[in-house]
Amino acid sequence: MLQSEVLINLNHLRSNFRFVSEKMNHKKIMAVVKGNAYGHGIDRIAKVLEEEGVFGFCVALEQEVRELLELEISTPILHLGRIHSKMLDIFDTGQVRCNITSINDIDLLEEYGVSKNIKINAHLKLDTGMTRLGIQEIEIDECIQRLKNTQSINVEGLWSHLATADEIEDEFLLKQVKRFKEYCDKIKNSIDSVEFTHIEPSGAILRYDNEYTNMVRPGISLYGATPFGKPSKDLKPVMEFRAPIALTKSIPALTDVGYNRTYTSDRSMQIGLVQAGYADGVPTSFSNKGIVSCGNNIVNIICRVAFDLTTIDISSLDCRDFDYVTFWGGDNEEVRIENVAMNCDRNPYELFTGISRRVKRIFIDD
Repeated sequence: MLQSEVLINLNHLRSNFRFVSEKMNHKKIMAVVKGNAYGHGIDRIAKVLEEEGVFGFCVALEQEVRELLELEISTPILHLGRIHSKMLDIFDTGQVRCNITSINDIDLLEEYGVSKNIKINAHLKLDTGMTRLGIQEIEIDECIQRLKNTQSINVEGLWSHLATADEIEDEFLLKQVKRFKEYCDKIKNSIDSVEFTHIEPSGAILRYDNEYTNMVRPGISLYGATPFGKPSKDLKPVMEFRAPIALTKSIPALTDVGYNRTYTSDRSMQIGLVQAGYADGVPTSFSNKGIVSCGNNIVNIICRVAFDLTTIDISSLDCRDFDYVTFWGGDNEEVRIENVAMNCDRNPYELFTGISRRVKRIFIDD
């Protein structure tokens, strides 16, 4: 019973998916479910999104690809990471799309495809300004020639990633979009198999619609959050992270509390010891700074977040042992994950994916 838990509201997930789909005029959606679906549980999340009509899924690691295959997901899976020779079997059936991020990948894929007598579906990543994985502008002509000379690679898509989609300033974003269109037009003039173009993550999806693309890759927006540091009224939080109070106790003024005595009471207080700490996913940056909600009320986190416990000031509340408090999510606007993250110098991605395996996941689907 004394265990932290996350409540995963699958109806909110459905609502967020439908919002994104309608906002993007029903472009193809490749839902990003890497990192265990941002900590929400890839098994249930993927199944619900498939029921909703998602076109496919994006993941970063070979392990995540295999996990989706084991779940018997039937839609396309795009592997966003770098390929290597020991993982090529995942492309055998054509369901998994590989990511070409280097000219060297072309030779590796062609050799494997010929040896297996298969056609490998690929999405070619273009570096438009992120300067991470992807073909650079200077390499495009050589890349086109190499691909035209292959018989086992089907270039199904062209894609890139935006470096500043979570920023208010649009100048660099628009520069990347312009480059992407130029690169894509050049490649499509030589390779006629290209069916999809995609560059928009959640930040761009929520801000504008790029008419040039026909596919989008929402991630954090599906889980009810934005990357902008403030919530959106159009999205519903999917995750509520909460934990019970293990013990309440009264302390007098001038009492040191917690590791390294970073908090000393300035008055007689009532404190609650919440059964969740950094081993569960409560960041240490919440120490002496964070908040939790208890129903409609907000109370402060005091002293250092410990391995298993977080201490809160409940002097103003009538809290009892085993009552639950919420770190983020739920119905209280003040603990929407964007607000909590901003207050403690974190981002929602870190908080979502920081939930550990020992936290119980409860799925709400009614």
